[in-house]
Amino acid sequence: MLKPDPGVNSPMDHPKLRHGLELLPIQRSGQDLILLRDRLGYGDKSLILSPDLARVLIAMDGGNSLRDLQGRYTRETGRLLFSEQLRQILHALDEGLFLENDRFNQRVLELVTAFRQDPVRRMQHAGNSYAEDPEQLRRELMSYFAPANGGPGALERAADPRPVVGLVAPHIDPRAGGPCFAHAYRAALEARPPATWIVLGTGHEPVVNHFALTLKDFETPFGMVACDRDLGRKLVAQSPRDLLASEINHQREHTVEFQAVFLAMLQPQARIVPVLCSFGHQEQPTETEFIDAFCALLGRLIAAADYPVGVLASVDLAHVGPRYGAASAPGEAEPARHLSADRRLLEALGRSDAAAFIEQIRAEDNARNVCGVAPLYVLARVLEGRARGQLLDHRHALVDQYGSFVTFAAMVFHPSAGSA
Repeated sequence: MLKPDPGVNSPMDHPKLRHGLELLPIQRSGQDLILLRDRLGYGDKSLILSPDLARVLIAMDGGNSLRDLQGRYTRETGRLLFSEQLRQILHALDEGLFLENDRFNQRVLELVTAFRQDPVRRMQHAGNSYAEDPEQLRRELMSYFAPANGGPGALERAADPRPVVGLVAPHIDPRAGGPCFAHAYRAALEARPPATWIVLGTGHEPVVNHFALTLKDFETPFGMVACDRDLGRKLVAQSPRDLLASEINHQREHTVEFQAVFLAMLQPQARIVPVLCSFGHQEQPTETEFIDAFCALLGRLIAAADYPVGVLASVDLAHVGPRYGAASAPGEAEPARHLSADRRLLEALGRSDAAAFIEQIRAEDNARNVCGVAPLYVLARVLEGRARGQLLDHRHALVDQYGSFVTFAAMVFHPSAGSA
């Protein structure tokens, strides 16, 4: 039996993969392989594995011994997984911080401590999802407004006298969905945008109490986007549950960062209240009292503010294909089918009808993997009875060579007739 390697910190007899990892299908030299990476960013390494070895990793749940893993491999492949091979795999997993063990826990502690001590939420995706150089980034973002690229055209500020009370923008990588971002921000900035945006980011990881707020300013290549700490502190103080319990989730989450980048360039004086939202249609019925109380609190704080406050949902819609768990690549007609299904959701949102929106998600058991359920529900509930939305742009983007795709949209909300 394989003995623990003294150079490895993990319990080696019953290894356990940690939370926050993803296995993605890739192709190299015509060969189907699996990429293991850390979507939370605790480690910067990735591993490329055969599909057979990936199935062994999935079985690393802390309950299977090394012999169990070797036996599983033999049963599924008809081949032997030698102890030395398994030792090398475990060492690579440990070095890459993929195992739930002391090494990983120490890394988390270091990052949490550093995050809490820093008054600024540092940019994480510059140089990857968008340019880090300010001038290059400005050219990049402005190119998304060009009609030739699918954008809405150049900004004409103050062209619309109506106040903006809500906005829906994507959170897909700007290099995949930049023109859709541009449609949202042009509509907001050509009207009367709010001085503060409550940015409802999609929390892609579990969030304690469903909502995670941070009071940090957000760093961008253009400078800081200031947090409206006065409004944020009121939200924290008046919430029936702790909104700072999962503040660390902001450290790597991209959904607020991408909006901060656009705001820093286009509305640099705007402030934000960054809130990650995380609940699904299964949780919403049992947590309705708290979730709706949170939405009501947001509504009261917005109404009581002596400056305009708007709600910005940073969301994507359907996620389809092997990258998101499908057994096969989508057919040619799939994007159109999902865009059509999206429109039923967007119509409910346009009416600010949160109940109709969540009921549609529930009716299909969210089989289309709509990841923006929580922020969109909150936006609709907060704006209910006082705003109507206009769909500005709606499209999809391919995200891998297997035809996997994501749908997303831009919407703007103005006060409805007769509302304050």
